Amino acid sequence: MRLNHVKAVFQKTLKDMTRNKRQLLLFLIFPIMGFFFSATMEEGREIFPLTFLPMNALFCSVNIMAAVISEEKEKGTLRCLMFANVKPIEYFIGNGLFVLLITMLSSSLFIPLINISGTDYIYFYGFLALSSICSMVLGATVGVIARNQMAANGLCAPITILVGMLPTFGVTNESLKSISELFYSTRFADTVAEIMNKVAITIDYKIILTYVINFIICITIFSLVYRKKKLDD
Repeated sequence: MRLNHVKAVFQKTLKDMTRNKRQLLLFLIFPIMGFFFSATMEEGREIFPLTFLPMNALFCSVNIMAAVISEEKEKGTLRCLMFANVKPIEYFIGNGLFVLLITMLSSSLFIPLINISGTDYIYFYGFLALSSICSMVLGATVGVIARNQMAANGLCAPITILVGMLPTFGVTNESLKSISELFYSTRFADTVAEIMNKVAITIDYKIILTYVINFIICITIFSLVYRKKKLDD
């Protein structure tokens, strides 16, 4: 793996995305909604960061990765990168670093709502990064499947809604709680809740195992899709 290729992919994605103002504005939707509802609701306002923050983290990582891959497939630039001897792993790492950066920046807008301090920042960004990595793999899978960016957006929407809303479903519905706890988005929401409530952050084998299993499942699905479709199909 050559670092100059990773850097070139990162810089290319950064330039392409900064030109797409509409796409960048989408990553302000959930923070704006979080602030709006928290400011207008007198009771139960703590539920809104717990609802919108996991959805935002998922939305950013899934949508950007899917949008980048599908758009470059549609325009033919991805094939050019492959011919330029850029390896798939270099391409994904370059894009992944950009996706992680945007996800961190967008999710950081929620910090005033959850009142983070001290070492809680380490837990917040650590579990956010783990969630983002799992979501990136989902986005990459969508990008490989989709023929164009419009199709990718259509596929990302149900994924964001389903996986992103699971923490809320688990809180409001006991029968769904055991199911929601199998997903990394719920584990991330639990960490955010502990930060908001100023209690000790729970880190046990169940939480780590959830992230590991989710990642393995996501990467397995991606590998199967990638072998069938390839990046330049």
